[in-house]
Amino acid sequence: MGTQDQSLTNRLNRIRMIRSATDRQLKKQTAHFAELLIVLLLAAIVAARAHAATPQTYYFYVFSNPAPGHEDEYNTWYDQQHAADVVSIPGFVSAQRYVKSDTPFFRVVDVQVPKYLIVYKIVTADVEAVFAEVERRLKSGETYMSPAYDRKTSQNYVYKPLGPELTGPRGEPPGAKPGPKEDYIQLVFTAMVKGKEAEFNAFYNQHHAPEVVAIPGFTRAQRMELARPTTASIPPTKYLALYGARTADAVAVQKAAALAQAAFTTSPAFDRQATRGYTFRAIGPQLEGDKVRASRATK
Repeated sequence: MGTQDQSLTNRLNRIRMIRSATDRQLKKQTAHFAELLIVLLLAAIVAARAHAATPQTYYFYVFSNPAPGHEDEYNTWYDQQHAADVVSIPGFVSAQRYVKSDTPFFRVVDVQVPKYLIVYKIVTADVEAVFAEVERRLKSGETYMSPAYDRKTSQNYVYKPLGPELTGPRGEPPGAKPGPKEDYIQLVFTAMVKGKEAEFNAFYNQHHAPEVVAIPGFTRAQRMELARPTTASIPPTKYLALYGARTADAVAVQKAAALAQAAFTTSPAFDRQATRGYTFRAIGPQLEGDKVRASRATK
């Protein structure tokens, strides 16, 4: 073999060695990458399971009317039986009844919800299982539905909290009349301009909710997002805002709200005309699910 042939052979051997080393490195990197993917996948599965098992908070809003001529019967049934029947279901934490206020804090909208409202708080890791039990008890008759309840006009929605709750000044407006204080909520189905959801949320979080809850008489604000589909004849908005107020003089809060609106921040992403707000006054005591279940367990 000549010198030239030997040189070529050496070069080929070096190329083979380089290729062999490169192949080993690639195989090692590929194995490492595969291991990394498996670890990430397992972590994602664990996180998903942990999230699914973590209890979440929901609010179940049920608007309803009494059947014509049966308002007293309707209220007796709701106060003495129905609210307790529902809040006794595992997962239900509390129930509070409301009636539409004669003194709305903001403008009256064309689309009106029924006169009465009950707000149930639910905490569960499986909201569908909770509502499956609600349906089961309705079908079995364990949850009795009075003929005084107007099923045709009732509306119900399930929302979940979005972001932290804000607190208000909790004081009365200037010039408010003294007297026993009552609790109110301002429930707002908030509408956004199509294609401007991110801008709308930034506006509502940074400006609108803080400005509303700063009105004297207002105590809290909580934004919410629709959590379950609904068959309600009045369509919900994706987002909702729940404001709390406590006052002895609803008219004074109404006037304070009117004054405050003049200085509210505006946004082209906020569809004010499509937004619907309603003022409700609390009636009766709040029921606690644990207490109702404990009481029924001893009977």
